[in-house]
Amino acid sequence: MENESAEGSAGADGYWAVVLCGGRGSRLGPVTNDRPKPLVEVHGKPILWYVFLSLYRHGVRNFVFPLGYKGKMIEEYIRDISRGMGCHIVCVDTGEDAEIADRVATVLPSVPDHADFLILNSDTIFDFDIEDMYRLHKKENALVTLSSVEVVSSWGLILLKENGKLASFERERKVQELRSKEDPSMFGVVNSGIAWLSKDAFEYVDLRVSRDFETDLYSKLIEMGRASHYYLKGSWFPIDTPKDLNIMNLGLGDRHESGGVTKAVKERLTSIHRSNGHQEKA
Repeated sequence: MENESAEGSAGADGYWAVVLCGGRGSRLGPVTNDRPKPLVEVHGKPILWYVFLSLYRHGVRNFVFPLGYKGKMIEEYIRDISRGMGCHIVCVDTGEDAEIADRVATVLPSVPDHADFLILNSDTIFDFDIEDMYRLHKKENALVTLSSVEVVSSWGLILLKENGKLASFERERKVQELRSKEDPSMFGVVNSGIAWLSKDAFEYVDLRVSRDFETDLYSKLIEMGRASHYYLKGSWFPIDTPKDLNIMNLGLGDRHESGGVTKAVKERLTSIHRSNGHQEKA
């Protein structure tokens, strides 16, 4: 059943976002036994708090949440923190074990026809220029704009010079590009999981039969020449494992200062929340 907030049931001025938050978060282990992954806390605030306020900070006012595992807890929380902020909130129960394609198919009618919307996961803390990415999306007349990020390698890296000679060995180094073995003239970049999509793009994929709609849809749109790419400059920290959570909370060594940056993001977002009449401790 679809539920909408009392504020702006027909939609609010501002961007649209579909925030995927139905999964069980099983890779986080027992921490998600009593709460859904988006409500796991980082520096005293649920991950969803960061996601919502980062989107709000950059002009998103219409939020669609495909709910699943412990979805009622997510709905109650998002309605609480968005109260008085002029947002249009749509929460849809899409089932506890539904595939992402099925969840998207279920909530897509909630997005206006021909509208662009940001689609993203609810387990990533980020802070970057969403509006700049949208401007590129419109300039390129794209049906999808994908974004890429640098990542910290989970493995030790053997660094080579152009002539193939060894240069060094390092751990936890940031990686931006991956070279293609099949075609040395091409290189890969890491998908952030955050994309601007036109609702019209879904004419080119059948969500009810697609098990991996991103691969099916994005590949088709790239082939059509209707896709663009944005290099995400800013903060981007996915929380997938207990180790990620401990790093964010400064419980483990953090060579790349992820936890410290997250604390700074929290301070910035707290001021936004307070300015909308929500009194809380930073």
